[in-house]
Amino acid sequence: MDTICYKRPFLKQVIVRADFIAPISALEKTLPPKLAKVASLHFPISQPTNGIAKQFQFGPTGMQESEAPFKQWNFFGKQREKQLTLASSFVNLIYTRYTTYEDMKEHFSVVVREIAKAFPDVRASRFGLRFINIIEELRLVSPINWEEYIAPELLGASNFFLTSPPMTRLMHVAELQSGDIDVRFQFGMPNPDYPAVIKRPQFVLDMDAYVKTSHDLVDSLQYIEQAHSLIQDLFERSITDKLRRHMNAK
Repeated sequence: MDTICYKRPFLKQVIVRADFIAPISALEKTLPPKLAKVASLHFPISQPTNGIAKQFQFGPTGMQESEAPFKQWNFFGKQREKQLTLASSFVNLIYTRYTTYEDMKEHFSVVVREIAKAFPDVRASRFGLRFINIIEELRLVSPINWEEYIAPELLGASNFFLTSPPMTRLMHVAELQSGDIDVRFQFGMPNPDYPAVIKRPQFVLDMDAYVKTSHDLVDSLQYIEQAHSLIQDLFERSITDKLRRHMNAK
């Protein structure tokens, strides 16, 4: 499927992340100059922070808590619409203003390749790509009647409750698998006013595609292609042409 780009998507957040099998201890102290330069090309605002990681262990004397400081290298877009985070155990990109898949892939690719150059032995324990869509501010017959915008196959349970007592929340979770990639699809009406009755129309399409087997870090660049294709297909099957026209309207 060709990449589809809407003018006014309902994307609230896009996340791409790779976790390392073994921490890169060198990143606890400093960031290699070439890696810092590559990161700042697309994320010009640098804001490193110090954090504390807490661990809990149970032993003969009960639970024991330990703390370990860690360094986190944060880079932001000019308007803080995107964030790159590098730490000893992961690399993470978050977009609150999404442009195109090609832009995201380029940002992730240049950083991952530079990490692999600086630390050739690095391997990933997990890779994930997540798209969170919150569809709202649309005119509906009722706040729980989404048949004009959401595929009817997803609305079976919703239609069941149309004549029931007022609904306060309705969310579903589907787990899918395609080769090495698992997909966790959460969809439904979360209700921002919960536990009050649903009054504001809001429908979530939250798709998280991930690989949980170890692999070379650069192989994440192959997985991102597959993951995006699965997510895009799932999203397109979840919506109607009327919602497509709305997202492409000026």
